[in-house]
Amino acid sequence: MDRKKSEGNSHREIIVLDKNLLNQKSKEELVKFVLILGHRLQQYENSNTPSSANKHLKPDTSGNQSKKNAQRGAPIGHEGKTRKQIPQRKEIIDCEECPNCHGHHLEDDKIIKQIIEEIQEPVAPEIIDGEIHKKKCLDCGITFIPPKNTLPLKGSFGINLMILVIFIKFILRGVLRKTSSFLEVSHAFNITPASINKIIRRVTEAAGKEYELLKLKIRNATKIYIDETSFSVLGKNQWVWVFRTETDILLVIRPSRGSNVLEEILGKDYAGTIICDCWRAYNFLVLANIQRCWSHLLRKSKELISVVGIHLHEKLKEMFEEIKQFNLTSHTTEERIKKYLEMTSQLEEIIIYYSKYPELEHVIKYINFNLEHWFTCIKIEGIEPTNNFAEQSLRESVVVRKIIGAFRSETGKENYETLASIIASWQLKGLDLKSELKKMLIKNLCFC
Repeated sequence: MDRKKSEGNSHREIIVLDKNLLNQKSKEELVKFVLILGHRLQQYENSNTPSSANKHLKPDTSGNQSKKNAQRGAPIGHEGKTRKQIPQRKEIIDCEECPNCHGHHLEDDKIIKQIIEEIQEPVAPEIIDGEIHKKKCLDCGITFIPPKNTLPLKGSFGINLMILVIFIKFILRGVLRKTSSFLEVSHAFNITPASINKIIRRVTEAAGKEYELLKLKIRNATKIYIDETSFSVLGKNQWVWVFRTETDILLVIRPSRGSNVLEEILGKDYAGTIICDCWRAYNFLVLANIQRCWSHLLRKSKELISVVGIHLHEKLKEMFEEIKQFNLTSHTTEERIKKYLEMTSQLEEIIIYYSKYPELEHVIKYINFNLEHWFTCIKIEGIEPTNNFAEQSLRESVVVRKIIGAFRSETGKENYETLASIIASWQLKGLDLKSELKKMLIKNLCFC
Protein backbone atom coordinates (compact mmCIF):
# COMPACT_ATOMS: atom_id res chain seq x y z
CA MET A 1 0.00 0.00 0.00
CA ASP A 2 1.38 3.34 -1.04
CA ARG A 3 -0.08 6.78 -0.41
CA LYS A 4 0.37 9.85 -2.56
CA LYS A 5 -0.80 13.39 -2.05
CA SER A 6 -3.41 14.51 -4.55
CA GLU A 7 -2.29 17.59 -6.46
CA GLY A 8 -5.76 19.12 -6.45
CA ASN A 9 -6.57 18.41 -2.82
CA SER A 10 -3.54 18.37 -0.52
CA HIS A 11 -5.42 17.22 2.58
CA ARG A 12 -6.68 14.05 0.89
CA GLU A 13 -4.43 11.11 0.07
CA ILE A 14 -4.69 8.81 -2.94
CA ILE A 15 -4.27 5.18 -1.96
CA VAL A 16 -2.38 3.05 -4.47
CA LEU A 17 -2.89 -0.72 -4.16
CA ASP A 18 0.21 -2.86 -4.56
CA LYS A 19 0.04 -6.60 -3.84
CA ASN A 20 3.67 -6.85 -2.76
CA LEU A 21 3.36 -3.91 -0.37
CA LEU A 22 0.16 -5.31 1.12
CA ASN A 23 1.89 -8.63 1.84
CA GLN A 24 4.52 -6.79 3.84
CA LYS A 25 1.99 -5.12 6.17
CA SER A 26 1.00 -6.40 9.57
CA LYS A 27 -2.51 -7.48 10.46
CA GLU A 28 -3.13 -4.24 12.37
CA GLU A 29 -2.00 -2.16 9.40
CA LEU A 30 -4.26 -4.14 7.06
CA VAL A 31 -7.26 -3.68 9.37
CA LYS A 32 -6.58 0.07 9.47
CA PHE A 33 -6.32 0.08 5.66
CA VAL A 34 -9.67 -1.69 5.28
CA LEU A 35 -11.31 0.80 7.64
CA ILE A 36 -9.96 3.70 5.57
CA LEU A 37 -11.31 2.18 2.36
CA GLY A 38 -14.66 1.46 4.00
CA HIS A 39 -14.94 5.05 5.18
CA ARG A 40 -14.27 6.37 1.68
CA LEU A 41 -16.66 3.90 0.04
CA GLN A 42 -19.41 5.00 2.42
CA GLN A 43 -19.29 8.47 0.87
CA TYR A 44 -20.61 6.90 -2.35
CA GLU A 45 -22.71 3.99 -1.14
CA ASN A 46 -25.02 5.09 1.67
CA SER A 47 -28.74 5.44 2.34
CA ASN A 48 -28.68 9.20 1.73
CA THR A 49 -27.19 8.88 -1.76
CA PRO A 50 -29.60 7.73 -4.51
CA SER A 51 -28.38 5.05 -6.87
CA SER A 52 -28.63 7.46 -9.80
CA ALA A 53 -25.72 9.45 -8.31
CA ASN A 54 -23.32 6.52 -8.71
CA LYS A 55 -23.90 5.20 -12.19
CA HIS A 56 -20.24 4.17 -12.41
CA LEU A 57 -20.90 1.58 -9.68
CA LYS A 58 -23.66 -0.13 -11.65
CA PRO A 59 -22.88 -3.20 -13.81
CA ASP A 60 -22.09 -2.54 -17.46
CA THR A 61 -25.02 -3.85 -19.50
CA SER A 62 -23.73 -2.67 -22.87
CA GLY A 63 -23.55 -5.51 -25.35
CA ASN A 64 -26.18 -7.58 -23.54
CA GLN A 65 -28.80 -9.03 -25.85
CA SER A 66 -32.42 -8.02 -25.45
CA LYS A 67 -35.15 -10.46 -24.57
CA LYS A 68 -36.13 -12.93 -27.28
CA ASN A 69 -38.50 -11.44 -29.89
CA ALA A 70 -38.32 -8.05 -28.14
CA GLN A 71 -38.93 -5.08 -30.43
CA ARG A 72 -36.86 -1.91 -30.32
CA GLY A 73 -38.49 1.45 -29.96
CA ALA A 74 -41.66 2.63 -28.26
CA PRO A 75 -44.07 0.10 -26.72
CA ILE A 76 -47.30 -0.84 -28.48
CA GLY A 77 -49.94 1.84 -28.12
CA HIS A 78 -47.47 4.64 -27.44
CA GLU A 79 -48.58 7.90 -29.04
CA GLY A 80 -45.85 9.39 -31.19
CA LYS A 81 -44.39 12.82 -30.58
CA THR A 82 -43.59 13.74 -34.17
CA ARG A 83 -43.05 17.48 -34.42
CA LYS A 84 -45.81 19.29 -36.29
CA GLN A 85 -44.40 21.78 -38.77
CA ILE A 86 -46.79 24.18 -40.49
CA PRO A 87 -44.93 26.32 -43.09
CA GLN A 88 -45.38 30.08 -42.75
CA ARG A 89 -43.76 30.98 -46.04
CA LYS A 90 -42.53 29.20 -49.15
CA GLU A 91 -38.99 29.54 -50.43
CA ILE A 92 -38.03 28.26 -53.90
CA ILE A 93 -34.34 27.67 -54.56
CA ASP A 94 -33.77 27.78 -58.32
CA CYS A 95 -31.35 29.27 -60.82
CA GLU A 96 -31.05 29.96 -64.57
CA GLU A 97 -27.28 29.64 -65.04
CA CYS A 98 -24.82 26.76 -64.65
CA PRO A 99 -22.11 27.62 -62.03
CA ASN A 100 -19.59 25.51 -64.00
CA CYS A 101 -19.89 26.61 -67.66
CA HIS A 102 -22.37 29.49 -67.23
CA GLY A 103 -24.71 27.85 -69.72
CA HIS A 104 -28.46 28.52 -69.73
CA HIS A 105 -29.83 25.23 -71.07
CA LEU A 106 -30.99 23.80 -67.71
CA GLU A 107 -33.66 21.36 -66.60
CA ASP A 108 -34.69 19.98 -63.22
CA ASP A 109 -32.83 16.76 -62.43
CA LYS A 110 -34.61 16.39 -59.08
CA ILE A 111 -36.76 18.53 -56.78
CA ILE A 112 -35.89 18.10 -53.08
CA LYS A 113 -38.80 18.87 -50.75
CA GLN A 114 -37.75 20.16 -47.34
CA ILE A 115 -39.64 21.68 -44.41
CA ILE A 116 -37.15 23.58 -42.26
CA GLU A 117 -37.46 25.40 -38.95
CA GLU A 118 -35.07 28.35 -38.70
CA ILE A 119 -34.39 31.27 -36.40
CA GLN A 120 -33.38 34.81 -37.25
CA GLU A 121 -29.75 35.83 -37.27
CA PRO A 122 -28.86 37.36 -33.86
CA VAL A 123 -28.62 41.12 -34.06
CA ALA A 124 -26.34 43.42 -32.10
CA PRO A 125 -28.13 45.33 -29.32
CA GLU A 126 -29.21 48.83 -30.25
CA ILE A 127 -28.54 51.86 -28.09
CA ILE A 128 -31.76 53.70 -27.27
CA ASP A 129 -31.83 57.36 -26.25
CA GLY A 130 -34.91 57.12 -24.05
CA GLU A 131 -37.08 60.04 -23.02
CA ILE A 132 -39.76 58.93 -20.57
CA HIS A 133 -42.43 61.54 -19.90
CA LYS A 134 -43.71 61.21 -16.35
CA LYS A 135 -47.22 62.65 -16.51
CA LYS A 136 -49.43 64.45 -14.05
CA CYS A 137 -53.20 64.35 -14.44
CA LEU A 138 -54.65 67.81 -13.95
CA ASP A 139 -58.11 66.27 -13.38
CA CYS A 140 -57.35 63.86 -10.49
CA GLY A 141 -53.83 64.94 -9.52
CA ILE A 142 -52.03 61.58 -9.88
CA THR A 143 -48.59 61.24 -11.47
CA PHE A 144 -47.75 58.23 -13.59
CA ILE A 145 -45.43 56.70 -16.18
CA PRO A 146 -47.11 56.04 -19.57
CA PRO A 147 -48.45 52.41 -19.51
CA LYS A 148 -46.66 51.48 -22.76
CA ASN A 149 -43.20 52.12 -21.27
CA THR A 150 -40.71 49.21 -21.49
CA LEU A 151 -37.54 51.16 -20.65
CA PRO A 152 -36.09 50.64 -17.14
CA LEU A 153 -36.08 53.82 -15.07
CA LYS A 154 -32.58 53.01 -13.74
CA GLY A 155 -29.52 51.32 -15.19
CA SER A 156 -28.19 51.12 -18.73
CA PHE A 157 -29.43 47.69 -19.87
CA GLY A 158 -32.81 46.92 -21.40
CA ILE A 159 -35.41 44.30 -20.50
CA ASN A 160 -34.70 41.91 -23.40
CA LEU A 161 -30.96 41.95 -22.67
CA MET A 162 -31.66 41.17 -19.02
CA ILE A 163 -33.87 38.24 -20.02
CA LEU A 164 -31.17 36.83 -22.29
CA VAL A 165 -28.55 37.06 -19.52
CA ILE A 166 -30.85 35.33 -17.01
CA PHE A 167 -31.63 32.54 -19.46
CA ILE A 168 -27.94 31.90 -20.14
CA LYS A 169 -27.16 31.98 -16.42
CA PHE A 170 -30.05 29.91 -15.06
CA ILE A 171 -31.35 27.82 -17.96
CA LEU A 172 -27.97 27.02 -19.54
CA ARG A 173 -26.09 27.28 -16.22
CA GLY A 174 -23.56 29.65 -17.74
CA VAL A 175 -20.83 31.13 -15.58
CA LEU A 176 -20.21 34.89 -15.80
CA ARG A 177 -17.12 34.70 -18.01
CA LYS A 178 -18.77 32.29 -20.45
CA THR A 179 -21.92 34.40 -20.57
CA SER A 180 -19.82 37.44 -21.49
CA SER A 181 -18.02 35.46 -24.21
CA PHE A 182 -21.27 34.11 -25.65
CA LEU A 183 -22.82 37.57 -25.97
CA GLU A 184 -19.71 38.84 -27.70
CA VAL A 185 -19.64 35.96 -30.22
CA SER A 186 -23.38 35.62 -30.88
CA HIS A 187 -24.57 39.23 -30.64
CA ALA A 188 -21.38 41.27 -31.14
CA PHE A 189 -22.05 42.74 -27.70
CA ASN A 190 -18.99 43.46 -25.57
CA ILE A 191 -19.77 43.25 -21.87
CA THR A 192 -17.59 42.39 -18.87
CA PRO A 193 -18.38 39.60 -16.37
CA ALA A 194 -18.77 42.32 -13.72
CA SER A 195 -21.52 43.97 -15.76
CA ILE A 196 -23.19 40.58 -16.23
CA ASN A 197 -23.20 40.25 -12.46
CA LYS A 198 -24.78 43.70 -12.10
CA ILE A 199 -27.57 42.68 -14.48
CA ILE A 200 -28.27 39.56 -12.44
CA ARG A 201 -28.34 41.64 -9.27
CA ARG A 202 -30.75 44.14 -10.84
CA VAL A 203 -33.11 41.30 -11.83
CA THR A 204 -32.85 39.81 -8.33
CA GLU A 205 -33.88 43.13 -6.80
CA ALA A 206 -36.78 43.32 -9.24
CA ALA A 207 -37.86 39.81 -8.18
CA GLY A 208 -37.78 40.62 -4.46
CA LYS A 209 -41.55 41.05 -4.05
CA GLU A 210 -42.31 37.84 -5.94
CA TYR A 211 -39.80 35.95 -3.78
CA GLU A 212 -41.39 37.18 -0.55
CA LEU A 213 -44.82 36.25 -1.94
CA LEU A 214 -43.46 32.79 -2.72
CA LYS A 215 -42.33 32.42 0.90
CA LEU A 216 -45.84 33.33 2.05
CA LYS A 217 -47.37 30.72 -0.28
CA ILE A 218 -45.09 28.03 1.12
CA ARG A 219 -45.92 28.97 4.72
CA ASN A 220 -49.65 28.69 3.95
CA ALA A 221 -49.40 25.43 2.00
CA THR A 222 -51.08 22.33 3.43
CA LYS A 223 -48.58 19.85 1.96
CA ILE A 224 -44.84 20.45 1.53
CA TYR A 225 -41.95 18.25 0.40
CA ILE A 226 -38.71 19.36 2.11
CA ASP A 227 -35.07 18.42 1.68
CA GLU A 228 -31.62 19.99 2.02
CA THR A 229 -28.11 19.62 0.62
CA SER A 230 -24.79 21.26 1.37
CA PHE A 231 -23.32 24.17 -0.61
CA SER A 232 -20.14 26.09 0.11
CA VAL A 233 -20.47 29.86 0.57
CA LEU A 234 -17.26 31.86 0.95
CA GLY A 235 -15.43 28.65 1.85
CA LYS A 236 -17.85 27.72 4.65
CA ASN A 237 -20.42 24.96 4.46
CA GLN A 238 -24.04 26.10 4.22
CA TRP A 239 -27.27 24.36 3.27
CA VAL A 240 -29.66 24.70 0.35
CA TRP A 241 -33.16 23.99 1.62
CA VAL A 242 -35.96 23.20 -0.82
CA PHE A 243 -39.65 23.52 0.01
CA ARG A 244 -41.89 22.17 -2.75
CA THR A 245 -45.67 22.20 -3.08
CA GLU A 246 -47.83 21.18 -6.03
CA THR A 247 -47.36 24.59 -7.67
CA ASP A 248 -44.30 26.25 -6.12
CA ILE A 249 -40.64 25.63 -5.29
CA LEU A 250 -38.77 27.72 -2.72
CA LEU A 251 -35.00 27.59 -2.27
CA VAL A 252 -33.28 29.20 0.70
CA ILE A 253 -29.58 28.95 1.55
CA ARG A 254 -28.72 29.15 5.22
CA PRO A 255 -25.65 28.43 7.40
CA SER A 256 -27.79 26.06 9.48
CA ARG A 257 -29.32 22.66 8.86
CA GLY A 258 -31.32 22.97 12.09
CA SER A 259 -34.88 23.66 13.12
CA ASN A 260 -34.35 27.43 13.07
CA VAL A 261 -34.69 27.35 9.27
CA LEU A 262 -38.01 25.52 9.55
CA GLU A 263 -39.19 28.09 12.09
CA GLU A 264 -38.16 30.94 9.79
CA ILE A 265 -39.92 29.57 6.69
CA LEU A 266 -42.92 27.69 8.14
CA GLY A 267 -43.28 28.99 11.67
CA LYS A 268 -43.23 26.87 14.82
CA ASP A 269 -47.03 26.41 14.69
CA TYR A 270 -47.15 24.94 11.18
CA ALA A 271 -49.89 22.31 11.20
CA GLY A 272 -49.89 21.02 7.62
CA THR A 273 -48.23 17.90 6.26
CA ILE A 274 -44.52 17.62 5.47
CA ILE A 275 -42.78 14.85 3.56
CA CYS A 276 -39.11 14.57 4.51
CA ASP A 277 -36.25 12.25 5.39
CA CYS A 278 -35.44 11.21 8.97
CA TRP A 279 -33.31 14.23 9.84
CA ARG A 280 -34.27 15.05 13.45
CA ALA A 281 -34.66 18.79 12.85
CA TYR A 282 -38.09 18.08 11.36
CA ASN A 283 -39.33 16.88 14.76
CA PHE A 284 -39.42 20.58 15.68
CA LEU A 285 -42.75 20.84 13.82
CA VAL A 286 -44.74 19.17 16.59
CA LEU A 287 -48.13 20.17 15.16
CA ALA A 288 -47.40 18.94 11.64
CA ASN A 289 -48.26 15.58 10.10
CA ILE A 290 -44.94 14.03 9.09
CA GLN A 291 -44.35 11.43 6.38
CA ARG A 292 -40.86 9.93 6.45
CA CYS A 293 -39.24 8.92 3.17
CA TRP A 294 -39.48 5.23 2.26
CA SER A 295 -36.74 5.59 -0.37
CA HIS A 296 -34.23 6.43 2.37
CA LEU A 297 -35.43 3.51 4.49
CA LEU A 298 -35.20 0.99 1.66
CA ARG A 299 -31.74 2.22 0.65
CA LYS A 300 -30.62 1.79 4.27
CA SER A 301 -32.11 -1.72 4.60
CA LYS A 302 -30.65 -2.73 1.23
CA GLU A 303 -27.18 -2.29 2.73
CA LEU A 304 -27.84 -5.23 5.07
CA ILE A 305 -25.92 -8.27 3.81
CA SER A 306 -26.77 -10.95 6.39
CA VAL A 307 -29.55 -13.49 5.76
CA VAL A 308 -31.86 -11.88 8.33
CA GLY A 309 -30.97 -8.43 6.96
CA ILE A 310 -31.98 -9.44 3.46
CA HIS A 311 -35.17 -10.94 4.87
CA LEU A 312 -35.97 -7.67 6.68
CA HIS A 313 -35.35 -5.71 3.49
CA GLU A 314 -37.82 -7.94 1.61
CA LYS A 315 -40.44 -7.42 4.33
CA LEU A 316 -40.06 -3.65 4.05
CA LYS A 317 -40.30 -3.80 0.25
CA GLU A 318 -43.57 -5.74 0.58
CA MET A 319 -44.98 -3.06 2.90
CA PHE A 320 -43.93 -0.33 0.48
CA GLU A 321 -45.73 -2.11 -2.37
CA GLU A 322 -48.79 -2.47 -0.13
CA ILE A 323 -48.77 1.30 0.46
CA LYS A 324 -48.64 2.01 -3.27
CA GLN A 325 -51.41 -0.46 -4.06
CA PHE A 326 -53.65 0.95 -1.31
CA ASN A 327 -53.24 4.50 -2.59
CA LEU A 328 -54.23 3.54 -6.14
CA THR A 329 -57.89 3.50 -5.08
CA SER A 330 -60.03 5.96 -3.16
CA HIS A 331 -60.92 5.33 0.51
CA THR A 332 -62.95 6.99 3.23
CA THR A 333 -61.24 8.72 6.15
CA GLU A 334 -62.29 5.87 8.47
CA GLU A 335 -60.80 3.27 6.12
CA ARG A 336 -57.55 5.21 5.92
CA ILE A 337 -57.19 5.56 9.70
CA LYS A 338 -57.92 1.86 10.16
CA LYS A 339 -55.31 0.92 7.56
CA TYR A 340 -52.80 3.33 9.11
CA LEU A 341 -53.16 1.72 12.54
CA GLU A 342 -53.02 -1.76 11.03
CA MET A 343 -49.79 -1.14 9.08
CA THR A 344 -48.14 0.73 11.95
CA SER A 345 -48.89 -2.22 14.24
CA GLN A 346 -47.55 -4.63 11.62
CA LEU A 347 -44.30 -2.65 11.30
CA GLU A 348 -43.96 -2.55 15.09
CA GLU A 349 -44.22 -6.35 15.23
CA ILE A 350 -41.53 -6.62 12.55
CA ILE A 351 -39.04 -4.46 14.42
CA ILE A 352 -39.73 -6.29 17.69
CA TYR A 353 -38.94 -9.59 15.99
CA TYR A 354 -35.76 -8.38 14.24
CA SER A 355 -34.45 -6.36 17.19
CA LYS A 356 -32.82 -9.52 18.58
CA TYR A 357 -30.24 -9.45 15.77
CA PRO A 358 -27.35 -7.07 16.65
CA GLU A 359 -26.32 -6.50 13.02
CA LEU A 360 -29.74 -4.94 12.32
CA GLU A 361 -29.64 -2.54 15.26
CA HIS A 362 -29.03 0.68 13.30
CA VAL A 363 -31.90 -0.01 10.87
CA ILE A 364 -34.28 -1.06 13.68
CA LYS A 365 -33.51 2.15 15.57
CA TYR A 366 -33.99 4.15 12.38
CA ILE A 367 -37.47 2.68 11.94
CA ASN A 368 -38.49 2.77 15.59
CA PHE A 369 -37.51 6.39 16.15
CA ASN A 370 -40.00 7.44 13.44
CA LEU A 371 -42.56 4.65 13.89
CA GLU A 372 -45.69 6.81 13.79
CA HIS A 373 -44.49 8.67 10.67
CA TRP A 374 -44.07 5.87 8.11
CA PHE A 375 -47.75 5.59 7.10
CA THR A 376 -49.01 9.17 7.14
CA CYS A 377 -49.48 8.73 3.38
CA ILE A 378 -52.08 6.07 4.23
CA LYS A 379 -53.90 8.23 6.78
CA ILE A 380 -53.97 11.37 4.62
CA GLU A 381 -54.99 11.23 0.98
CA GLY A 382 -52.67 12.66 -1.70
CA ILE A 383 -49.41 12.18 0.19
CA GLU A 384 -46.45 10.41 -1.44
CA PRO A 385 -44.58 7.76 0.61
CA THR A 386 -41.22 9.10 -0.60
CA ASN A 387 -39.53 12.48 -0.67
CA ASN A 388 -38.61 12.13 -4.34
CA PHE A 389 -40.31 15.39 -5.34
CA ALA A 390 -38.04 17.40 -3.03
CA GLU A 391 -34.95 15.48 -4.13
CA GLN A 392 -35.82 16.13 -7.78
CA SER A 393 -36.13 19.84 -7.02
CA LEU A 394 -32.64 19.83 -5.48
CA ARG A 395 -30.96 18.23 -8.49
CA GLU A 396 -30.51 21.53 -10.32
CA SER A 397 -28.70 22.98 -7.29
CA VAL A 398 -26.48 19.89 -7.13
CA VAL A 399 -25.53 20.36 -10.79
CA VAL A 400 -24.82 24.06 -10.20
CA ARG A 401 -22.64 23.10 -7.22
CA LYS A 402 -20.60 20.79 -9.45
CA ILE A 403 -20.15 23.60 -12.01
CA ILE A 404 -19.26 26.58 -9.82
CA GLY A 405 -17.96 24.78 -6.73
CA ALA A 406 -19.07 27.50 -4.31
CA PHE A 407 -20.73 30.89 -4.01
CA ARG A 408 -18.00 33.47 -3.61
CA SER A 409 -20.20 36.17 -2.08
CA GLU A 410 -23.37 36.53 -0.05
CA THR A 411 -24.82 38.51 -2.95
CA GLY A 412 -24.26 35.59 -5.34
CA LYS A 413 -26.02 33.30 -2.89
CA GLU A 414 -29.00 35.65 -2.63
CA ASN A 415 -29.18 36.02 -6.42
CA TYR A 416 -29.30 32.26 -6.85
CA GLU A 417 -31.89 31.42 -4.19
CA THR A 418 -34.23 34.17 -5.39
CA LEU A 419 -34.12 33.66 -9.15
CA ALA A 420 -33.77 29.86 -9.04
CA SER A 421 -36.90 29.69 -6.86
CA ILE A 422 -38.99 31.88 -9.14
CA ILE A 423 -37.86 30.19 -12.36
CA ALA A 424 -38.40 26.70 -10.89
CA SER A 425 -41.91 27.67 -9.76
CA TRP A 426 -42.81 28.99 -13.21
CA GLN A 427 -41.50 25.78 -14.77
CA LEU A 428 -43.49 23.65 -12.32
CA LYS A 429 -46.67 25.51 -13.31
CA GLY A 430 -45.85 25.08 -17.00
CA LEU A 431 -45.76 28.84 -17.61
CA ASP A 432 -43.86 30.57 -20.41
CA LEU A 433 -40.60 31.66 -18.78
CA LYS A 434 -39.83 34.49 -21.18
CA SER A 435 -43.30 35.98 -20.91
CA GLU A 436 -43.41 35.74 -17.10
CA LEU A 437 -39.91 37.16 -16.65
CA LYS A 438 -40.63 40.04 -19.03
CA LYS A 439 -43.88 40.93 -17.25
CA MET A 440 -42.14 40.90 -13.87
CA LEU A 441 -39.24 43.08 -15.04
CA ILE A 442 -41.45 45.63 -16.79
CA LYS A 443 -43.73 45.83 -13.77
CA ASN A 444 -40.94 46.34 -11.24
CA LEU A 445 -38.30 48.25 -13.24
CA CYS A 446 -40.22 50.42 -15.68
CA PHE A 447 -42.67 52.11 -13.34
CA CYS A 448 -42.43 54.02 -10.09
